[in-house]
Amino acid sequence: MNVSLTTSELKDYIAAQLENYFPDKYNFGGRDIDSAIALALERTEYCFGKIISQGYTRDGKTYFSHLHSDQYSQFLYFLSNSLWKISGNKPICDKLILLNKLLNGMFYTYNVELPNIFLFGHPVGSVLGKANYSDFLVVFQNVTINTSFDADGNAAPVLGKGLFLGAGATIIGNKSIGNRVSIGAGANVYNTQIPDDHMVIRDSLGELKIQRRKNSECTAQQFFNVTII
Repeated sequence: MNVSLTTSELKDYIAAQLENYFPDKYNFGGRDIDSAIALALERTEYCFGKIISQGYTRDGKTYFSHLHSDQYSQFLYFLSNSLWKISGNKPICDKLILLNKLLNGMFYTYNVELPNIFLFGHPVGSVLGKANYSDFLVVFQNVTINTSFDADGNAAPVLGKGLFLGAGATIIGNKSIGNRVSIGAGANVYNTQIPDDHMVIRDSLGELKIQRRKNSECTAQQFFNVTII
């Protein structure tokens, strides 16, 4: 993967940001930090290699720029989640999440399990709770997914593959969302199960409609080079 900074430069860059915003006794350094950065870059490369949006490839190779806000937000998730899994370094994980919130205006936590393959499309104002996520997720601005649990205490709702969430889309409750579902701008799914290959939209009168997709290709497919099945 082509990266705009070397690993050492990227580490120093993140450390400088954290120190500037959160000048406390918790330093961005140590073996667990180095391991987490390496793992996060691996996860970023795998994810970005499936994305076909402009800016994710350069000279025929997967590309990650620290100055591409969507890419950097995704990387910060991979970094915080990797660090949490490696060492449970809560102070640094907290600071990484707060850094993303400051820079990109969105919120997720380091112990939420986002999928291996997803795309943030200028997701300013989005809040991603502890749902059960699947690959080929697309999140645009002002999206809300609440934290909910099923009767057995497992993260809910279950969100299927190829879920597209347009600007202002909302999922509240613990009902499952099927594969290749698109939830359009401003559509609010409240404790409602959505079958595979359906769309949730608001019509010209503002009425919510759930209908089977007419196009052969789901909306999320246009962002990925892997067939969503």
